[in-house]
Amino acid sequence: MITLALALVLAAVPPQHGNDYPVTAPPQVTSKTFTLGATPQVGVDTLNGDITVVADGGSEVRFTATERIRAEDQAALQRAQRDVKLDVTSTSDRLTLYVDGPFRNQHGWFWDQDGRGYEVAYSFELHVPAGTQVDLRTVNGDEKVTGIAGGFHTGSVNGNLDLEQMQGAGRASTVNGSLKVVYRDNPTADSSFSTVNGKVSLFLRPDLNADVHYSTVSGSIYTDFPSAQSMPVDSRSSRAGMREWSSGRSRTVEIGHGGPQIKVSTVNGDVFLHRGQ
Repeated sequence: MITLALALVLAAVPPQHGNDYPVTAPPQVTSKTFTLGATPQVGVDTLNGDITVVADGGSEVRFTATERIRAEDQAALQRAQRDVKLDVTSTSDRLTLYVDGPFRNQHGWFWDQDGRGYEVAYSFELHVPAGTQVDLRTVNGDEKVTGIAGGFHTGSVNGNLDLEQMQGAGRASTVNGSLKVVYRDNPTADSSFSTVNGKVSLFLRPDLNADVHYSTVSGSIYTDFPSAQSMPVDSRSSRAGMREWSSGRSRTVEIGHGGPQIKVSTVNGDVFLHRGQ
């Protein structure tokens, strides 16, 4: 899980693009399959690279990890191959994919990368049972998760988050990116969605019963839910057919009969609370 405080620390780590690194190694692909228990958990923790997770109805966890290295010269490339490794650990119920290297400090957090002369990126694609709980972290990369019902913690710093056909409750946060979450079934437990520099688009089912707490600094909050109680709506302001909630920058709103708390926050961006898609 990545907290907002940690994300702000990691924001000091600039995106690495490798544009100045002329030497590249052929991509290295690792693929493995695991059979986990009745309550599977999957964790992915990397620095550079995208993460894609799809619940495809199977009973196994399958992953493919693609390593790409750029370096300033052949010696730096060899250092990268020696220093950066993918650790794969599994127990009866959990699979963890952890990219380790000298860019981590003693707590496992990402640290200074300058002066190493190389960039290593790992992109991950996983296929999991629908009931899997996922815990995903990347710094310079996007994340896409589809069909998860077992709960989720997802986080990036310089990337977008796209969660589709979700059923479970969880938390998703990024710093320099947008966040889109589409629910197939409304969450039945507390959930939170946040970004600093980006918009949040949250698609919930029309029969939503929840207490929505929103906050923003330099943005607005729009909705097409007709049943938001105790919330004045500014009918003069609309965007994409949605009305703007006009009562301050932070408030809790009861929708339907109320229920689990859904927290939605941004600093520099708008919030869109959609009634279905």
